[in-house]
Parts: sequence; C-alpha cells; structure tokens
Amino acid sequence: MALLRSLTSGVSSLRAHQQRMDVISNNIANVNTIGFKASEAMFAEQLAQTMAPAMAPATTFGGRNPVQIGLGVHIGAIRSNFAQGSLRTTNRPLDVALNGEGFFIYRLNGVDYYSRAGALSLDRDGNIVDSTTGAIVQGYNIVRDTDGRPLKDRTGINVLSRQLSGLRIDPGVRSAPRQTENVVLSGNVSATLNDGEAVNASVTLYDNVGNTHVLQLTLTKTATAGEFTLSATLDGNTLTLPAATVQFNPDGTLNTPLDLTIPGADLNTALGTTGLPFDDTKSLVVTLAKTGDLLSGVTQFATASTLTAVQQDGFPPGDLQNLSVDSTGKIIGLFTNGQSEVLGQLALAQFANPGGLSRDGNGMFTVSPNSGLPIVGTAVEIFQATSVVGGALEESNVDLTEQFADLISTQRAFEAAARTITVSDQMLQEVNNLKR
Repeated sequence: MALLRSLTSGVSSLRAHQQRMDVISNNIANVNTIGFKASEAMFAEQLAQTMAPAMAPATTFGGRNPVQIGLGVHIGAIRSNFAQGSLRTTNRPLDVALNGEGFFIYRLNGVDYYSRAGALSLDRDGNIVDSTTGAIVQGYNIVRDTDGRPLKDRTGINVLSRQLSGLRIDPGVRSAPRQTENVVLSGNVSATLNDGEAVNASVTLYDNVGNTHVLQLTLTKTATAGEFTLSATLDGNTLTLPAATVQFNPDGTLNTPLDLTIPGADLNTALGTTGLPFDDTKSLVVTLAKTGDLLSGVTQFATASTLTAVQQDGFPPGDLQNLSVDSTGKIIGLFTNGQSEVLGQLALAQFANPGGLSRDGNGMFTVSPNSGLPIVGTAVEIFQATSVVGGALEESNVDLTEQFADLISTQRAFEAAARTITVSDQMLQEVNNLKR
C-alpha cells in the first residue's frame, strides 16, 4: 500500500505543475495587455507523513532524526509582480501612464477599482472613462460658483476641489474672456523730433465680454526740452488720461509718469455706450517704464522712433481645442484664444501591500483584507516618487524570455511527475504478479 504515496505525490505534482502552466500561459497571453502585471506560482511541500519520530540522545544511545515521507506538492501562493513596465508613447491626449508606484482610481457601478492601465476616453456626457470598461476615472474637478463659472485663485488659475469624484469635462466648456488690465509700452521717441511732431502707439484692448477696442496713445513734442504732451483715443473717441505730459531725463530715460492708471468708468465714458462693456470696478494700467529698469521702457534717444505696445493681458473667449496631462495629473485644456486652463486632476491610490490586492479582470484590482486601505493623493505633490506621463501607456511587465524558460522547466517537471506515476503503476503490477 505504501506505493500509493508515490502515486499521490505524482498526481499532486501533475496538478501543481498544470496550475503553474496556467499562470505562465496567462502571463504570455497578456504580454500586450496595457498595465498588466505578471504573476508567479510558488510551490509548497504538502504535509509529510512521519514514520518514526525524532529521539533525543540518551546515556546508552545517540539521538535519532525523524523519519518522514513527503506527500507531494501544492501551489502555496501566486504572487503578483508590480515592477514598472515600459512606457510607450501614443500621442493620444488622454492616454496616461504612471512612472512609479500607485494606481489610477476607477468607479464602476458604485465599486472602486484600481488599475495601472490609463487608456482614457471622453464619453458623450464629458465623463473621463476607461476605454475598456467604461469605468469613470476618479479625481478632483474644478470648483464653480453658483452661476457655474470656475473659481480662480489670486494667480488666475482654476481652483480644484479636494473631494474625490468622477472626472468630467463639460462638452461645451469655453475659456471666458478677460478684460485688459495691463498694457506695457516700450521703444524710443526720437530726440530729433521738432516741436509739434508726434509719435503714436496703438494696442488692441479686450473688454469684459471679449469685444476688441483700439487704444491709441500720442506723444507730441513741446518747446520744453524732454517734454511731450500725452493724449489718447479709444475707438477714435477722446479718452481722459490722468497725466497730460511726459517728461524725460537729460540722459533720455523716462522721468514721469512711469505709468498711467485709467479707471474702467473713464473707458466706458470715452465709448459713450450704455452697455458698459468695461467692468468699471477694474482699471487699466499703462506702464511706460519700471523703476530700476528704465532702459527697457520708453526712452528718448537720438534714433528713430520705435514706440510700441509690447504686452497686454486681455483675451477673447475661446473654445476647447486640445487636452494634455502634466506630471502631477492635472488635465489642461488648450483653447482657441491661446489660453490654457486646468480642468481637473487625476487622483492616485497607494497601498501598504499592493501584492494583497485582488484581481478582478480588465486590468482592475480591488481591495482585499491583506492589501490595506487605499491612501489617496496626487502624483509629485503628495506621492513625490510617482509622476504621470501624458500621451503614453504602460506596457505589460511580462518578460517573455523568463516565461519561456519557466515553460520549459514546467513541462519537464510535468513529464517527470508523469513518469513517477508510470513507474509506480509498473511496481504495483509486479506486486499483483506475485500471486502467479
């Protein structure tokens, strides 16, 4: 009957190596699956049968080791390999990959899933979803006021909510216009101008709703050395200025005024409209020169006049033209007015034991009792060793060379286990033949 142990061990080996083959086959099958993490089957010895126990040394004899016979093998564990996969550039705006630890967070039918796959798309409602399953990617959306306008911080950047929710970009999202509040002049007003000769500089301004208006500034030489009268028109209408003259220093640099502050109400008065296109709570600042950097401003040197407006900070409304994702996971919209705005940010999750996550198909993982709860944050900002790569995908980390080597060793071990069963059968046959 002892021969039955060898048969049982052989069968357990066949079963274990067949399961290992299943793991290897799954790895090879997913060699081109985005974000796939390879698995490895770990064998463990089955319970051994003790034929004789161990004995301690005595005065008349020495100690003896236990006599035990193993009862075969089984799959002790199947480990996931979360090593970084190679990144492949796709140039699709919403394709994202993680360089470092962590997972994207998805929600499908009220259940949270975690994945390294970042092939994202927009659905018809503007939700950012996993292209394979339709699960909505989780992150931080922009904060809006009661009228639906994005709230902005003091630097003009959209404020992001820190409440985790499904990322969504409104299909009709637009970049709101911005009223011009700053104009910078530069260039030269020729010192060779005769009395009464003038130099003009024109600049296009944007009002509160994005309409364009032409501001023209005129410097006219007076009989006083280094002095010019200053006048302005807005769309051809006379505009009242806070200063009537400009004075240069003997070295050709600007003396006064260095800048002009024109109230929004004066701009509306010049236009003479009832619609009040300019927000009269805002002023227009025209900078002629900056303290400590007079040579970069308006000058009066003995060269040709080159006075021009080099900068203004207003812009018209714009439609969404393209999307991109930066290293922190911020989704940035590029609009037809040349502006870029933050429209949301991807959230990431990390785990104390990512190997404890449960696979749920489609490259998704779920929390298990041994994975720990997710730690939610953002790339670079919170998880400093992790960054998001836009326009790329993480490839499977399956090493085909290693898998084929494991395939060969598994096949040979399976064949050897089959031979132990065959030989055991032959030995049983010999036992049966003893009665003859």
